[in-house]
Amino acid sequence: MDPFLTKLKETRDELFAAGHTPQDSELDRLAFNFVSDEWQIFVQSIMGRAALLNWDEMWAAVKQEELRRDLVKVKLDESNSSGLMPKEEEENATLASKGQ
Repeated sequence: MDPFLTKLKETRDELFAAGHTPQDSELDRLAFNFVSDEWQIFVQSIMGRAALLNWDEMWAAVKQEELRRDLVKVKLDESNSSGLMPKEEEENATLASKGQ
């Protein structure tokens, strides 16, 4: 996601330089129009909020989700080699990423 977010930030900066100040909601919608299918549930959870995130909050949420997914992947890889059930391990990794 880093290259995607970086490109989006560059586009936002170019819009500012050209004299257009996009609303955070415009940026959120623009950003989420181009994510892969595997991110759609995350996108729906963000876009379904009563108040859309500002740019910095959206960036942080995407980075946190990316870290969570990486943690789940590592845990699933470990569980496959240790014989644990992947679903159980995924749930444990999700709880761990939430600090529970």
